[in-house]
Amino acid sequence: MGSIAKGLLISICGGLLFASIHIPLPWMLGPLFANGGVSIFGGDISAIPGGRQAGQLIIGSALGQYFSPAITFQILAYGWAILGAGAITLVFAWLGGKLLHRISGIDSTTAFFASVPGGAAEMAILGERAGARFDRVALSHSFRVLLVVSTVPVILTWSGASGTDAYEPLTRQISVSGLVLLLFLTVLGGLLLARFNIANSWLLGPLAVSFLLTINGFSLSAMPPLFIIVGQLLIGWSLGIRFEPDLRTESSRFLLAILASALLSLVLSVLLGLGIAKVYGISMPTMALATAPGGISEMCVTAKILKLGVPLVTSFQVARIAILLILTLPLWRLFSTKQSSSSFNGGQL
Repeated sequence: MGSIAKGLLISICGGLLFASIHIPLPWMLGPLFANGGVSIFGGDISAIPGGRQAGQLIIGSALGQYFSPAITFQILAYGWAILGAGAITLVFAWLGGKLLHRISGIDSTTAFFASVPGGAAEMAILGERAGARFDRVALSHSFRVLLVVSTVPVILTWSGASGTDAYEPLTRQISVSGLVLLLFLTVLGGLLLARFNIANSWLLGPLAVSFLLTINGFSLSAMPPLFIIVGQLLIGWSLGIRFEPDLRTESSRFLLAILASALLSLVLSVLLGLGIAKVYGISMPTMALATAPGGISEMCVTAKILKLGVPLVTSFQVARIAILLILTLPLWRLFSTKQSSSSFNGGQL
């Protein structure tokens, strides 16, 4: 309890500090950096058990309220772009893995799974099944998310991108009874997806429930601003404590390789987003955020705070995660099998 209390105090102080100096997303980035700094130097802090899931539930419930019937119909017009962007991400991951392998010297399997932006825990588990090192994959993804979350919102805000899209939630009225019912239903959605071990279940379950309610015209209650702040704090807090003292003992070569791979993935993804924006006439900041390889919760929170096409960003991010989780391991096994077969045949010849 003492370590949790210290983590909470550090999170609040970090959020207040970042808010006072006008850093974008202060209640997510403040706790992230504050706890990360303490954790990496061996501070005895921890997060509330289930805190990240609670934060995701709040954010997912709020995001689903943007999908009115008219907006959903509009999103469907970008279906091929959404699916194509998710699939192309695998090519970017392959290139990032090649770069990570070349610079750091780690094995190609670990390098590939460390470069697929499909969620740190999920990719670490899938990579382990394929023979990758769990710890290296998890560390690489944590580093990537930190890089994207700490740069993209700041760059977009400083560029004046905030508020360029007029998407609004279906309701702005807060009803206590409606809010209780909404949270109850979204908890059930999270539990259902968690029961089947669906990745990001505590974001996607509440998002799906809130989406279904909104698209059918049910407006139970808006999400109170304080809840959104708490959701951001819980997510940032849980991200911050991932940075353990072991990070300081990692070789500078490996950390440099992670940084180079993450930057390559970020640049290629943003360029893809800008290209889609040009073709479809969508806001470029919105599409840059929609294709950025950050955590799904973090990118969607950024879209909500900066008012950058929340439904579109959410659709692209969710589709990317789903495609990567479904295709990454089968494609890697297929690729590895073909490589082994080619090597064997070459040896016979």
